[in-house]
Amino acid sequence: MTGIAFVAPLALTIFIFGYLFQLLHHWIGRPVSKLLPETLVAPDGSAWIASLVGLLLLIGCILAVGAVVSTVLGRRLATFSERILLQLPLIRTVYAPAKQIVEFFVNPTAVQFSAVVLVRYPHPNSYAIGFITSRDVEPLENALGKKLVSVFVPFTPTPVTGTLLILPEDEVIPVDLTIEEALKMIVSGGVVTPVRVLEGNSKEKVETV
Repeated sequence: MTGIAFVAPLALTIFIFGYLFQLLHHWIGRPVSKLLPETLVAPDGSAWIASLVGLLLLIGCILAVGAVVSTVLGRRLATFSERILLQLPLIRTVYAPAKQIVEFFVNPTAVQFSAVVLVRYPHPNSYAIGFITSRDVEPLENALGKKLVSVFVPFTPTPVTGTLLILPEDEVIPVDLTIEEALKMIVSGGVVTPVRVLEGNSKEKVETV
């Protein structure tokens, strides 16, 4: 079992990257191989060298785009292009969630969660960790006649997926956890839990167990 615990994640990682490299070879390697000298192309037509060249070109393009978008003019162009994409009927249904998923994996702490809370989910006798995403739900508040908040409840072990709950504000229980601590607990299925211990100088120190 110890061997499986060590080998399985490594094998899964190799499988995923191998699959991605095959996609890269199919979509980029083969077209690039037509532009390279025949001496760099394998006799069987596999064109793995072309795939590596294509990968380097792809990385170079991504770095170039990142450098441009990091400038003031680039940010304005990016904002303008995103605004157009989000107005297109079919494209926006794919682009908007795809952008949120990518941003979550690239920088989870940048996701706009205002607070960590506990909510009764999925039934009244159990609790789930959630994140307040919005306190501005006026149309829904007018319909129910009470103060409401939007709470995102992520699923373990992939917190990018979850469910949205609209709850009365007085039913939401604030929790003294940071966003990062809560995410670690969710991803690990509760194995990694923050423990607060008091030091001699009466200052709190957070340790991850």
